[in-house]
This record gives sequence, structure tokens and C-alpha cells, in this order.
Amino acid sequence: MSAPLLVAALSVVAVVGLASSGLLSPWWSLFVDNAGQLSAALAATLACWITAPRHSGAQRWWRLWMGAATCSWMIGQFLWSWYQLFRDVGLPTPSLADAGYLTMPVFALVAVIALASDRPAHGVQRRRPGQLVMLLDGLIVVGALFVLSWATALGSVVRAGAATPFAYTIAIAYPVTDLLLTVIVVLLIAATASAANRSQLVILGAGLFCLSFSDSVFAYLVSAGAQSMPPLANAGFVAGHALVAVAALTPAGDTPHWTAHPGTRWGHLLLPYVPVAGTGVLLLVQLVRGVPMDSVEIVVESVVIALLIIRQAVTLVQSADLVASRARLVLGADQTRRQLERDLHDGVQQRLISLGLDIRMAEANVPPELTQLRQQLSAVMAGLNGTVDELRELSRGVHPAILTEGGLRPALRTLARRSAVAVALDVQVDGRQPEPIEVAAYYVVAEALTNAAKYAQATLVNVCVQIRGGYLHLTVRDDGIGGADPKRGTGLIGLTDRVEAVGGTLTVESPPGQGTRLQADFPLDHP
Repeated sequence: MSAPLLVAALSVVAVVGLASSGLLSPWWSLFVDNAGQLSAALAATLACWITAPRHSGAQRWWRLWMGAATCSWMIGQFLWSWYQLFRDVGLPTPSLADAGYLTMPVFALVAVIALASDRPAHGVQRRRPGQLVMLLDGLIVVGALFVLSWATALGSVVRAGAATPFAYTIAIAYPVTDLLLTVIVVLLIAATASAANRSQLVILGAGLFCLSFSDSVFAYLVSAGAQSMPPLANAGFVAGHALVAVAALTPAGDTPHWTAHPGTRWGHLLLPYVPVAGTGVLLLVQLVRGVPMDSVEIVVESVVIALLIIRQAVTLVQSADLVASRARLVLGADQTRRQLERDLHDGVQQRLISLGLDIRMAEANVPPELTQLRQQLSAVMAGLNGTVDELRELSRGVHPAILTEGGLRPALRTLARRSAVAVALDVQVDGRQPEPIEVAAYYVVAEALTNAAKYAQATLVNVCVQIRGGYLHLTVRDDGIGGADPKRGTGLIGLTDRVEAVGGTLTVESPPGQGTRLQADFPLDHP
């Protein structure tokens, strides 16, 4: 355990232990409890604001915002302590203290979002989920959890304890803000924190959770009509601010090394729908039992549904942008490969051929008695011819010139001739097709023939290309051992991305012992 964490733990134990030990009179016990909370909030505020100028960017801003949050809470606690200690009010709510307490989550939310959006140093790029979707997810989860808690227990307690509409509103505000802050912190820790600032966000999140826990206990006691709050229930306020101070004193780690993890994050995508489904089940049970929904449930559930619709719309827009971005990347890569092939063919290759001709002329002018020189020039010429052949093969691999010049039919015939496995080719396509479609189809066949020769132990590959219903249908089937798994290799994953980038679909069937079948369907009217 680090020194700041140890000091924080000892402080919490000392304050809570002394206040609840029974060694002090009730007034002094209350004084120690309130003084401990004020001191913890003051320590958190000073830790945030003193360390903020030593940093820049997000590391400065989250400390400034968090300092504002703890300062507002401290002001509310000062007013609360005045009411309790000098005006002998047990649980003074609603009061001016609520303004400070309820302002705290607003600043804290800005602080944790600023910390989670902190970018690594040295220009390292990382994948950042949409902050709007993250915020919508948090609001949806909070709304659904609030409906669940309100319909089961919280609603009846608040209705019984709140004497006025204002008190009713204050009582609802505490659990809502606590839920919102907790859920947002959990989402950010799970999805957006880097290895560099994860320790800060985890400590800060733990502190905010402690504050929210004691806040929720307070809201429940107030709604239940309690006249006081035991020191043990206030432990979260002391521990929470102590952890905030520790987070402010914790430096960000080294720049993380980011690793790409392909695949869909289903847990993150489905997260907001789980509590919403729970509220749906609860409301259905209430409907069957004849229990009417009150106004709070109706309003919150309507807001949750509206947020779900907005989230779905935002997700659809982001998905469309991602598809378009992937298509641009694939097409841009193809254009780069084509330009490189032209540069190799028209530049380097032609230069080497010209040098070969010069060497031939020099060899022809060598006197007969200089046999050794003639042999050396002949060896250089042979090596140069080999280099030209290798460069020609390399340029074909970068981007087949025959595909650009002649189209899909001659390009596939060339692939079939070069294949190490016998190929039965059936191309029922006349004329040229859209260039992105031809390129994608060419590489599907090239990858399939390579896999058939390397892994499938195939003796024959059937390639069929035809146009039906506005689609170019490509089928590649081999008689190999099968068992191909797209998840275990990047080749088929890359083909899938390439095919989908031009609006197509790729289907792979590879039962063990029955060969492999690739089916690619390309829409010819894809923009």
C-alpha cells in the first residue's frame, strides 16, 4: 500500500473509530464526525488545487474540476455542521447545505470525463469510444436503475418521508446524482482509461463510490424520517474525500503501449439494454398485478426510451461513418499500390533494362583478349536480368497491372496459370466492372488459391464468377481438408474487411474433411 493510501486509511479509522467509540459525549462525538468530514474535504480540495499547476492538459483540468467539486461539498458540509452543532438540528434537509452537496456531482462528472479523455504522451494514438454514446449509456443505465429502485423500495420511502414538494425533489436528487456518477465512473474505467491514468481513475472512482454510498444512506435515512446519522454511515464521506486526495497526488504512469484487439465488444454494446430489459419486466409484472405507474416512473421511463432512441441513432450514424471510412482506407490503399506498381514498372524496371542494354553494348566492345572482363560483364548482366525478373514479380504482387489493363477475366486466368494447385476457371463476365469490385474479387481468388496451396492440401480449386440480379457472385471451392477458421488468421479477416468495404458479403464454409468454400457477393451499383 502506498504512503498516501495508508495515511488515508488510518485517518478514516481514527475519525470513525473515535466518533463511534462511545468515549465522547454525543455533542463531541458529532463534532469529531463533522470535523473529520470537513478536514477530509479540505484535504481533497487542497490536494487537487495545489497539484493542478504542476500538470498540463487533462491532468490539470480534472484536478481543477475535482477541487471545485470537493470545495462545493465542503461548503455544504460547513453549513450542515453549523445546523447540527449550533442549532441542534438532527438532519437539516432541505437546507442551504443541499446546494453544496448537489453541486458536487456536476463538477465531479466533468472531472472524471476529463481524466478519462487524457491522451497518452509522445503522440501515441489510441482508440476512444464516442463520449456521447458513453454519456447516453450512463444516463440510460441510471434511469433504468432508478425506475427499478423507485418501483421496489425508494418510491414508497420518499413519499412517506417528504413533507413538501421541495423536500420530495431533494430526496430524489440524491439517489439520481449518486447513480449517475457511479455508473459513469464504472463505464469510463471499463472502456476509456489508458494504462497511464487507470490507477488515478480507479482511485478516484473508488472515492466517488464511497461518497455516493454514504450519500445514498443519508437520502434513505432522511426519507425514512430518521433524526440523526450514525458516524459509521458517514465513513464514506471521510474515505471518499481521502481517496480523492490520493488520486490527485498519484502521478500518471508511463505512456502505454496500445495493442489492437479485433472483434466486437458485445458487453459494452449491450450494457444499457440489460437494466432497461429489467425495468420492462418489472413494469410488465406491475401491469399484470394491477399496480399503476406513478408520475415519477412514467416521466423517467419516457426519458429512458427517448435516450435509447437517440443512442441508437447516434450508433447508426457512427456505424455508417465507420463503413465509409473503411471503404476509403481500402480504396486509398489500392490506389497507393497501383501507383507503386506503376513507379516500379515505368521507373525502376525501365532503368534496370536500360542499364542492361548499356552493359550488353559494353560487353560487345570488349577486346577478345580480355576474356575475364567479358565474363565479369556477362555475370553482371545475368544478375541484372534476375533482378528485373524479381522486380517484375514484386510489382505483380503489389498490384497486378493486367487487372488494370485487361480486367477481371485475364487477371484471374493469370492467377490460375501461376497457381501451385490445378484451377478450373469459369468466368461468365463480359466487359469491365467497377474497379473496386474487380480488385476485391481478384484478391479473394488470390488469397483462396494461396490458402489452398499452403494449408488445404487441395488438388483442385473451382473458381466461378457470374453476374445475376445486379450482383457479381464469386465462388471459390477446393477439395482440401477443410477446417479453415477465420478467427485464427488475418487473411480471411482482411478479405472480409475488403469485401465489406465495397458493400459486399463474404461467406466461408469449411467443414473438416469436406474442403473450403468461399462465397463473395458484390453489389455492382455500390457507390
